[in-house]
Amino acid sequence: MKEKLKTGSEKVRLLIVDDSATVRDSVTRLCSLNPRLEVVGQAKDGVEALTAIRKLKPDVVTLDLRMPNLGGLEVLQAVRDEIEKMVVIVLTARNEEFYRQKCFELGARHVFDKSGDFEPLLLVLRSL
Repeated sequence: MKEKLKTGSEKVRLLIVDDSATVRDSVTRLCSLNPRLEVVGQAKDGVEALTAIRKLKPDVVTLDLRMPNLGGLEVLQAVRDEIEKMVVIVLTARNEEFYRQKCFELGARHVFDKSGDFEPLLLVLRSL
């Protein structure tokens, strides 16, 4: 399923949320390969994520599940009313079906295992 957020030369605005600086840097590098993607912010925990989502109003959020202060599920719950305006892609090492299902129930569009490569994420980002 192709998701179209922008048309023409408009950039897709991305917020990267993960407590790992390595993951944030990796996703930022991936995004730099696509001139239509613009990383507008990063957050290292759920509290920073909520602030950034409300302030920056990104088109796409990559979201980790296990983070300090607030986890990804709590972030999804808190932005549930705003989630129709953005694509949330969960990147997690928690690969259990319960977590995948809960993410989808709370509005995430994609859930990927971040312990492998980021190829699935890259494919989704290209389709935007």
